[in-house]
Amino acid sequence: MELLVVCGILVVIAVIAIPNIGLVVNNYKLDAAGHSVASLVQQARLQAVKNNLPAYAQYDTTLAPNLVYVNANPALAYVAGNPDVALSSGVVFQNAGPNHAQLDNYLGGNGVVIEPVTNNIRSIGFNARGLPCVSAGNPQICNPIDGGGPPAFLWLMGGATGWEAVTVTPAGRIKAWRLVNSGAGAAASCGFAACWQ
Repeated sequence: MELLVVCGILVVIAVIAIPNIGLVVNNYKLDAAGHSVASLVQQARLQAVKNNLPAYAQYDTTLAPNLVYVNANPALAYVAGNPDVALSSGVVFQNAGPNHAQLDNYLGGNGVVIEPVTNNIRSIGFNARGLPCVSAGNPQICNPIDGGGPPAFLWLMGGATGWEAVTVTPAGRIKAWRLVNSGAGAAASCGFAACWQ
């Protein structure tokens, strides 16, 4: 009888724990993706400064694994040996996502580029000074937007359990963010409609 009671308790604990384990695993995959992509973008920035030539962090939607990589020429395809990060299959780059007014404000509000997919490729460029820029067709020339200052970039990633973002400020600061509160009201505790940390 005691053995049946212990087995019953273990079954109840397992039924409660299994969904939470899946949630924890999915959260971990999303957080790991955000931090891995931020690290790779930082690697592209360092490569640009080291080589005194532009470098680009790219995501190609046509590659089988969810792959983000660094390339010296945004027009060329991924080559084995390029610095890269493979993301979990449950994490997908998005063209639009939840409210990101807080991130726009952090990035300066103007000139924020939610980098769209162009010819199946997303790209964040850095010039030889380590400042973000956009390729003008010639990979050796990476320009500010419209002759102004350096742009700010925002990459949004969605997963089964939420949202992750990677930002690049006009000064070249790279940061990974996690959406912790997507309130529907005018302002959540962070002062914005959605809180990113």
